[in-house]
Amino acid sequence: MRFIALFIALCVSAGASAQGGWPAKPIRIVVPVTTGGPSDLVARILGEKLSASLGKPVIIENRPGASMVIGSAFVAKSDADGYTLLQAAANLAINPYFMQDIPFDVVKDFAPVSLTHLTPYVFVVSAQSPVMSLQELIASIRHGTQTTFGTAGPGSPQQLATFLLAQMTGLPKMTEVHYKGSSAAHPDLISNRISFMIDPLAASGGHIKAGTLRALAVTTPERNASFPSVPTAIEAGIPGYDFASWGGVFAPARTPREIVLRLNAELGAALASAEVRKRFDDMGLVAKHSSPEQFGSFVQSELARWKAVLAEKKS
Repeated sequence: MRFIALFIALCVSAGASAQGGWPAKPIRIVVPVTTGGPSDLVARILGEKLSASLGKPVIIENRPGASMVIGSAFVAKSDADGYTLLQAAANLAINPYFMQDIPFDVVKDFAPVSLTHLTPYVFVVSAQSPVMSLQELIASIRHGTQTTFGTAGPGSPQQLATFLLAQMTGLPKMTEVHYKGSSAAHPDLISNRISFMIDPLAASGGHIKAGTLRALAVTTPERNASFPSVPTAIEAGIPGYDFASWGGVFAPARTPREIVLRLNAELGAALASAEVRKRFDDMGLVAKHSSPEQFGSFVQSELARWKAVLAEKKS
């Protein structure tokens, strides 16, 4: 019995020592998309800060494919030791309703660490369009014909933001036009070949400033600092409308609490720095920190919200 007690004590001591010594080697942040997008850029900016504050290299590893499922599944199945993390995006809470046989459970297989950013969206029409406000857009959809809107395909934020608009305002059926991304949709939007789009502010911002697109409202509850004259959708007459894509860091489930809290604190310090906030602002992103519990609750609320929106869309 003494031998067993000693063995258990040694194991506990070794485990505590290992956690206390974290990090003892490089940390890997898996980005489940290709290089150059918001998730990739955010991971690289935060990776630089974490590397400096933790004193260990932080390696960014892109594992794209299957609407972010491949990289996310890799992290879900990785050792829960704090050395493999996921820079996830809003698709994590959307894919379960568009894809079958996802090889992980969003809630059970990840330990939320922190939100990292929000991506504001904006209602935009061509500068050639007669529509001058969000209320005029809604009126034209209700009473006009052949309203078309651009998206980046099934499950894309553009599509979901439009579904949410239609649900909250009781709009009639519109024609969805799929593009490979925002930039692919912009020529048709600018030339007024499609009626409107709910697009990332970061993507449409240059065209808004150039005067080729007209911003009707931003989708967040607060106005955007870069476009202070553009009202929010709530101010423009849609009470409760709130939409933003998001990103955040997860660890595999069962990662020691001490490591999760240390990571959360380091991310909080990085996201609070003026340099990081400026770099995020320049990309059209809003730096956002949260506790692990707040992030976990947020993800569950996102899962519930999109389940309800999509269920109504199908009915």
